[in-house]
Amino acid sequence: MKPLCLVTILSILIQQSYLKLGTDAFSRDGFVRTKGVQFSLNGYPYYANGFNAYWLMYVASDPSQRPKISAAFQEASRHGLTVARTWAFSDGGYRPLQYSPGSYNEDMFQGLDFAIAEARRHGIKIILSFANNYVSFGGKKQYVDWARSRGRPVYSEDDFFTDSLVKDFYKNHIKAVLNRFNTFTKVHYRDDPTIMAWELMNEPRCPSDPTGRTIQAWITEMAAHVKSLDRNHLLEAGLEGFYGQSSPQSKTLNPPGQFGTDFIANNRIPGIDFVTVHSYPDEWFVDSSDQSQMEFLNKWLDAHIQDAQNVLHKPIILAEFGKSTKKGGSAQRDLVFNTVYGKIYESAKRGGAAAGGLFWQLLGNGMDNFQDGYGIILSQSSSTVNVIAQQSRKLTLIRRIFARMINVEKWKRARGYGPVRKGASVEKPASLVSNQLNDQLKFLVGSGNLQDARQVFDRMPHRDVYSWTTIIQGYIAATNYDEALLLFSKMHVDDPRVSADSHMLSVALKACGQASNISFGESLHAFAHKTHLLSDVYVASSLLNLYKGDGMIDKCCRLFSELPYRNTVTWTTIITGLVHARRHKEGLMYFSEMSRFEGLPDTFTFAVALKACAGLRQVQYGRGIHTHVISKGFVAVLDVANSLFTMYTECGEMQDGLRLFESMKERDVVSWTSLITAYSRIGQEENAVNTFLQMRNSDVRPNEQTFASAFAACASLSRLVWGEQLHGNVLSLGLGDYLSVSNSMMNMYSTCGELVSASVLFRGMRRRDVISWSTIIGGYSQGGFAEEGFEYFSWMRRSGTKPTDFALASLLSVSGNLAVLEQGRQVHALSLYLGLEQSPTIRSALINMYSKCGSIVEASKVFEETERGADIVALTAMINGYAEHGKSKEAINLFEKSLNVGFRPDAVSFISVLTACSHSGQLGLGFHYFNLMQEKYNMSPAKEHYGCMVDLLCQAGRLCEAERMIDEMPCEKDDVVWTTLLRACTARRDVEVGRRAAERILEVEPTSSTALVTLANIYSSSGKWKEAAVVRKSMKSKGVIKEPGWSSILIKDRVSAFASGGRSHPQSEDIYSVLELLVSVAERLRYGCEMKRDSESIQIL
Repeated sequence: MKPLCLVTILSILIQQSYLKLGTDAFSRDGFVRTKGVQFSLNGYPYYANGFNAYWLMYVASDPSQRPKISAAFQEASRHGLTVARTWAFSDGGYRPLQYSPGSYNEDMFQGLDFAIAEARRHGIKIILSFANNYVSFGGKKQYVDWARSRGRPVYSEDDFFTDSLVKDFYKNHIKAVLNRFNTFTKVHYRDDPTIMAWELMNEPRCPSDPTGRTIQAWITEMAAHVKSLDRNHLLEAGLEGFYGQSSPQSKTLNPPGQFGTDFIANNRIPGIDFVTVHSYPDEWFVDSSDQSQMEFLNKWLDAHIQDAQNVLHKPIILAEFGKSTKKGGSAQRDLVFNTVYGKIYESAKRGGAAAGGLFWQLLGNGMDNFQDGYGIILSQSSSTVNVIAQQSRKLTLIRRIFARMINVEKWKRARGYGPVRKGASVEKPASLVSNQLNDQLKFLVGSGNLQDARQVFDRMPHRDVYSWTTIIQGYIAATNYDEALLLFSKMHVDDPRVSADSHMLSVALKACGQASNISFGESLHAFAHKTHLLSDVYVASSLLNLYKGDGMIDKCCRLFSELPYRNTVTWTTIITGLVHARRHKEGLMYFSEMSRFEGLPDTFTFAVALKACAGLRQVQYGRGIHTHVISKGFVAVLDVANSLFTMYTECGEMQDGLRLFESMKERDVVSWTSLITAYSRIGQEENAVNTFLQMRNSDVRPNEQTFASAFAACASLSRLVWGEQLHGNVLSLGLGDYLSVSNSMMNMYSTCGELVSASVLFRGMRRRDVISWSTIIGGYSQGGFAEEGFEYFSWMRRSGTKPTDFALASLLSVSGNLAVLEQGRQVHALSLYLGLEQSPTIRSALINMYSKCGSIVEASKVFEETERGADIVALTAMINGYAEHGKSKEAINLFEKSLNVGFRPDAVSFISVLTACSHSGQLGLGFHYFNLMQEKYNMSPAKEHYGCMVDLLCQAGRLCEAERMIDEMPCEKDDVVWTTLLRACTARRDVEVGRRAAERILEVEPTSSTALVTLANIYSSSGKWKEAAVVRKSMKSKGVIKEPGWSSILIKDRVSAFASGGRSHPQSEDIYSVLELLVSVAERLRYGCEMKRDSESIQIL
C-alpha cells in the first residue's frame, strides 16, 4: 500500500512541477546561453526555429509601414517561430543607417528600435548582424571607400579585414549599436534579452586569401572586441560553412569557388559561442538536377551537424536555407524544408548540436517588391507553411520533454532520491551547478582570461570531461602546451572516474605535436589502443599528424597499417606525410591504393599527389591524375588547378602549364605566384616581372610569397630600380615584417651591389632567421668584403643562431677569392664542430677554397675523404682545382674516371676539363670534349666553353680559326673572348687580327684600358710607332689609364690590399719608409737588382 501511496504522491508532485514549467521552462524572458552543444534559456533547452527578415529596419523606418512589421511578428508567433535574424546595418547609399563613419540616420535607428520592440512583444528573439559582405546595403566595400576617401592606400574590398582605419570604423559601429538606447523599450541594446545574439558579418568572405588566415585574424580581433563591450549576449561569425585548410578532407563538400573562410578554425575562435551554416544548393549548383542538389544538401547538413557535435562542441543553427519557387515548384521547396527540419529534429531529440533553423525569408502581405522567389507569407496558407508549423510543434514537444526530465531530476535531488541511472540523458546530481560553472569556464577561456578560468576550474566541486577539455584547450590556445599535458595527466589522478573521450585525446595529441613531446604522444598512443579510441578517425588522424610532424614517417606507415578504419582524412594524412618527407614514390603508391575505394580521394589528396608527381618529374603520371580530376569535376577547384599548373611547369611542360593557367576561370594569389615562380625557374625573369604587373592590375592582392618570387626575379636581372619599386609596394601593403619578404629584399639589394641598403634593411628587421643571417653574410662575401662578412658571422654566432652550410660556404668562398688560407682553415674547423663537413655545399666550397689558396694537397685530401659520396659539384671543383694548378693530367684523368663510374657531367664540369686541356695545350682532346658535350650529352656550349676553345686555338697559333669561332658563336660575344684573342695576337705579333679584336672590344666597352694598351703594345712591337702613338693619344683624350695591379696579405686576421704606387693604406708612410731602407741596403750590397726611384713611386724593374 505504501509504494502505491508513494507513487500517487510522486505523480501529484510531478504534475505540480509541470505547472511550474509554464513560468520557467517556457518563459521567453532572459538571455539565451549555451550549455554544451545546446542553447539554454532560464536553465532549460531552447531551440531557434525561425526566419530571416533583412527588411525589418528598412520598412519600419517609415512609420506608416510599421503595421506590416507587427503583422509579420504576430503571424510568426502564431506559427510557433521563436527567432528572427535581421540587419543592424545599412551603410551609405539610399536610406542608410550610417551616412558615414559615426554619422547615423535616426529614422533608420528608430525603425530598428520598433522591430526589436515588436519582437519582444510577441516573444521572438532577435539575431542582429553588424555588416554585410556584399555591396548591397553598403557592405565591406563602403567601409573601404570611406577609408580611401580619407587617404588610406586601400584598393580591394578585402582590405576591410586588414586595414586599421577600416577596422576602427567597424568597431565604432559595433559600439554604436550595442550602446543604442531603444526609444520604444527604453532599454540599451546591450542589456536587452530580446536580442539573442550578435553576428559579426553576413557571410564573410576573403577570396584574396584562400588560406583563411586573414578571416581568422579578423574574427579573433572582432570577437574579443564585442565580448569586451557585451558579456550578456551570444556571438556568432555569420559564416556559411565552407571548409578550409584545417579540415582539408572536408573541402570536397564545398561548392565551387574561393571563399577564404574555414568552418572549423573560424568557429574555434574564443568568443564565438555557436556555429552557423547556410545552404543554397539551387544557387551553388545552378546546372545540377534537383536530385543532385538534394544529395548535396544531405551531405552538407550531416557533415556540419556532426562537426558541431564532435569537433567544435557548440550548438549549430542552419542560419539560412531555402528554395526559390522560380527554380522549382512548391513541392521541391517543401522537400528542402522537410530535409532541413528532419536533420534538425533527429539531432535535437537526442540532445545533439542542431539547435534550429532560420528559413530565407519571411515576408508580410503587400511586400511583393521584396519577393525574390524565396519569400514565404505565413498568412497565405500553403504546404510550406504547414511544414514550418509542424517543425515548431515538434521542437516545442522536445523542449517540453527535456524540461520535464530536468524538473523530475530536481525533484528527486531535493527529496534525497539520489541520482538517476547511469547513462540517462537527464541531469546528474549537482549537474546544474556544474553546468553553470562549465559555462563560466568556457566563457573565461573564450575571452582569453585564462588565469580566472583556472581559478574557477580549481574550485569546481565536480569536473566532467567537458571541464577538463575546456581548460586544456585554453592552455593550448595560450601556447602553454606543457601545462596542458600536465593537466591531462593530473585528470587521471584527481578525477579517476573521468575518462578521456576522443575529442580530449585529439586535443592532447595536438598539444604533444606543438610541444614536440613525442614520448608523451607515444604514451597517449598506448592509452588510445588500450581504451579502443584508436578506431576514432579524429584520434587516428591526430596521431598520424603527431608522428608526421616529427618526421617519424615509418612509424606513421606502421600505425596506418594497423588502423581498423580508414577514411579520406587518414589516407590524406599518410600521403601528405610521405610527400613532405620527399618520399614521393611511396606517396603515389598509397594514393593509387586509396583511389581503389570509391569516393575517397578529395581535392586536397589530388593536390598532394600532383606535388609528388612534380617531385619525381613524372609528367605522365600527372597527366593520368589530371584525367581523374576532370572526371570527378575537381578541375574548377583552385587548389587542384594550382597543383596541376605547378606539376606541369616543374616537369618542364611550360606550354601545358600556360594553357591550363589561361583556361582557369578564377585565379587566386597562389595561381599568380606559381606562374611568376615558373618563369623565374626557366630563366625568363622579365616575364616573371611582367606577370607580377598583370597580377597587380587584377583584383588579386599579392602575398609574401609573391613578393619573394618577384624580388628573386629582379635580383637575377640585376634590376635595382624594379626592386626598389617593389620595396615601395611591400611597405604600402604592410608586408615588410614577413621574413620571406625581408630576406628576398636583402638578397636583391646584395645581388645588385647595394650592400649598404641590404645592411640597413637587415639591421632594421624585428626578427631574423638563419636565412636572414646567411643572406647578409653571403652578400658581403660574394661582394669580396671578407672583413664585413666575418663580422656578421661573428654577430650571428653571438646571437645563438646556428650557421647553415650556405653561410659557411660563403665564408669559404671569400677566403678562397682573397687567398686567406688561415681563415679558411678556421671555417673548416667550425664545419667539423657543427657536423656540416659532409654537406655537399661545404665539401665543394672547401675544395675550391684550398685550391684557390694554393693548397692543392689539402683540396685533394678533402675530395678523397668524400670521394665515395662525391657529387658532381665536388667532382667539378676538384677537376677545376687541378686545372688551375697546372695539373692537367690529374684533372683529365679524374674527369674520365667520373665518366666511367656513371657520373653525368654538367656544363660546369666541361668548363673545368676544357680549362685543363687549355693549360696543357691539348687542342685535339679539347675538341673531343667540346664535341662530346654536344653529341652525347645534348648540351649547347655557352660562351665559357667557347672561351676555352678560343684559348686553345690561340695557344696553338691558329688565330684566324679562333677569330672565326668567335664570329660563329651562337651566344653573346663579350669582351672576354676578344681579349683572349687580342693577347694572343700580342705574343704572335699579328697586327691585323689584333686590330680587329681590339675594335670588337671597343664596340662593347669604348674605354677599355686592356684593349687600348694591348693594341698600342702590338703596334710598338711591330715597329708601327705612329699607330701606337695614335692609340696612346686616344687613351689620353678619353681619360683612360691603365688599371694598376694589386695584391693582398693577411696579418693578424686583417686583409690589406696594395696597388702599384698606391698610398691609400693607413700605414703607407711607414711602409714606404721601410721600403726605402730596404732599397738603400740592397744598393749598398749590390744585391743584383736595379732599382729606380722617383718622387711618386718605387718600381722594381
